[in-house]
Amino acid sequence: MDFIRPREDYIESYRDAILEDLMYRAHGERLFADPDRVVELAKQFEEGNFLPEGYVKQTTFWLVEDGRFLGEIGVRHALTPALLQYGGNIGYEVRYSEWGKGYGTKMLSLALAYCKEVLKLDKVLITCDDDNYASARVIEKNGGVLENKVINHLERGTVTTRRYFITL
Repeated sequence: MDFIRPREDYIESYRDAILEDLMYRAHGERLFADPDRVVELAKQFEEGNFLPEGYVKQTTFWLVEDGRFLGEIGVRHALTPALLQYGGNIGYEVRYSEWGKGYGTKMLSLALAYCKEVLKLDKVLITCDDDNYASARVIEKNGGVLENKVINHLERGTVTTRRYFITL
């Protein structure tokens, strides 16, 4: 299993993950991006080039094994007022067919090491929907302490968001 920056040689597997997501979570919120531009955009975001207004630098990692894309995690280098309410420092998604196998927990653990060792952060904020029990477990397994729950008004509707901090 490898924790890598997005690479062209995994694009077809990444594309397959998007199709799985569309099939099984047609109305779900998505991290997975346009496979034709994901490598280029990941580099731009990490370098801080051409960021949309309100966005911050972000490092994207993929968890892969045996040529298969398993999941994606984005580490935001800073927090804006909006990210303090929803999104936090880290967002992740595991491909649908790989849910429940511990990959989210593994990716988050590896991302936290990057936050501590490379970004020199002392703590990170991670959020999830209140009813996303799997994500809450992933965060808690990695030392997440629930700070509070807040109401957010998003494009997809009004959601209750759990805000967790992890001390590094």
